[in-house]
Amino acid sequence: MNDHHATQPAELCIDRLLCQTEDYIRREPAAAVAAAFGVGLLINLVPPRVIAGSVARLGVALLRPTLITLGLVKAFELCCPCTPDEPAKEPGPEI
Repeated sequence: MNDHHATQPAELCIDRLLCQTEDYIRREPAAAVAAAFGVGLLINLVPPRVIAGSVARLGVALLRPTLITLGLVKAFELCCPCTPDEPAKEPGPEI
């Protein structure tokens, strides 16, 4: 598999996203200004109630699958404990 994309803390992911955004702004300043203008215009035209309602509906819709997934992960951790001190055994003949 691809070990380069291992799980990273959220801070590293946010830092990487900010660096990529800064690079894009430096490469394409006109497109970045146009995108910022468009997003600002859209936010000002859409009523705050619509934005808040959409975010709330999305949060409620994702709450159940998120809790089920977290519960399954925790159950898996409890059922299949792994010991980090033991090296992984490779298949092969015992000597």
